[in-house]
Amino acid sequence: MALVHNFFVISDLRDVTNKINNQLDLNCMSERYKHVSIHDDIIIFIFKTLKWFKSENDTKTKATKGLFYYGISLIESDNLSTFLHIVVLWKELFKLAPETDVIPESGFSKKEIISQIENLIRLLEYATKSNKIVLHLGI
Repeated sequence: MALVHNFFVISDLRDVTNKINNQLDLNCMSERYKHVSIHDDIIIFIFKTLKWFKSENDTKTKATKGLFYYGISLIESDNLSTFLHIVVLWKELFKLAPETDVIPESGFSKKEIISQIENLIRLLEYATKSNKIVLHLGI
């Protein structure tokens, strides 16, 4: 199974929490919420620039710069807007890349990378316009 980071658009964390054991109900999330998956190689490649926005963990007890790589991140309001701008600029950078070996260790073509980035941009734009939260599930 490929390592991926999943991004979901939610209204409230309580909407995705199982009421019985207070855990995320991952089984139904993909069916109920707008989401995209981004391969780990792409996230690793752009990871340092993602530290330019803040996110919180799922209990809102800890904040970090960027994403919680192995855990759950909640990205809201101004931080969501910053995240979107960063990803849009990465798309422009990837457009300048050669057709092959864009991220040498990944084996993805330029077209595949840009496609994943565009999917994330659409999701972030939707979340921003709808004033929603982006829930990131790390690897």
